[in-house]
Amino acid sequence: MRILLIGPHPPPHGGISVHVAGVYRQLLAAGAACRLLDMSRVRPGFVFGWTVVRHALRGWTLHLHTNGHNTKSWLLALACGVAGQFRGGSLLTLHSGMTPGYLGTAPPGRRNLAAFTCSLYRQVICVNREIRKALLTCGLASERIKVLPAFLGAEPSVLASEPGLQRWIEQRRPLLSTVLFFRPEYGFEFLVAVLTRLSRTHPSFGCLVMGSGEQMEEAKGRIKAAGLEENILLLGDVEHDKCLALMSLCDVFLRPTLADGDAISVREALSLGIPVVASRVGTRPAGTILFPRGDVEGMFAAIRRGLTQGRGDCSPSPDCMGRLVKIYEQVGDAEGTTCLH
Repeated sequence: MRILLIGPHPPPHGGISVHVAGVYRQLLAAGAACRLLDMSRVRPGFVFGWTVVRHALRGWTLHLHTNGHNTKSWLLALACGVAGQFRGGSLLTLHSGMTPGYLGTAPPGRRNLAAFTCSLYRQVICVNREIRKALLTCGLASERIKVLPAFLGAEPSVLASEPGLQRWIEQRRPLLSTVLFFRPEYGFEFLVAVLTRLSRTHPSFGCLVMGSGEQMEEAKGRIKAAGLEENILLLGDVEHDKCLALMSLCDVFLRPTLADGDAISVREALSLGIPVVASRVGTRPAGTILFPRGDVEGMFAAIRRGLTQGRGDCSPSPDCMGRLVKIYEQVGDAEGTTCLH
């Protein structure tokens, strides 16, 4: 098995990049030949194109991970799909919960381009059923599509000694956490409104916010305007192990997004036994406490329910990596390449 992973790699630690890093790490640990083309550091151009084509000509399976909710994403997918025709075969994973909306409102030409692009791949992997449905409405054959969450499991981690951070955590209860990018679809403005409501009944609460983004300075302003500077701690981009360690210390994990695919962080929190409060968008695993998207009182009530519910047992993780390896093997069999056993 020879896999060229194409997609972002941390930092920053976002959903797609964390998943790509996890797949890369697990493939290497299993003895597969695997290389990574980090799209957060290599821009499309001659070097990128030649790297992809060279690997395809040598029989490597190309696996592109992208969001699927903008033109740039689909042009990248088109280029990798064409390269995959040479010899090695190719896979495409679409991660974004905004993909159905993007394709649903697209003109016919853009929808046809998406369908043609997907038809170049041996398999298209969607992280939820809504993305699959959107591709079907574009005309893509159902046998080309598989639904597979981008979740590889989560192991509890211990927070390294950071006296200042640990002191801040100890002084705040209940303790909440969230993982996001500071972009509109992640709902930080809405989250601040909910936490303002929470502060009336739980003035000593704390919320750890892990993530970065172009609107982070604006987020700081919102916190100050709401008078929550002592309650909300912006930690910026956080390494994955530290993120899991902080998550495991919290009473409730929050996911206030206005659009979503199948959030890795939600599955991680549930697997650690932490109550999860999330908007009713995208795909949410069983056990998630849901509220209507953008509903302040609904999310506030869901948080109170999560605090009452308390921690539970660690939930079992689906064997997504095992299923992904089987897909790689099927592509490898089709191309006559050596498979991993």
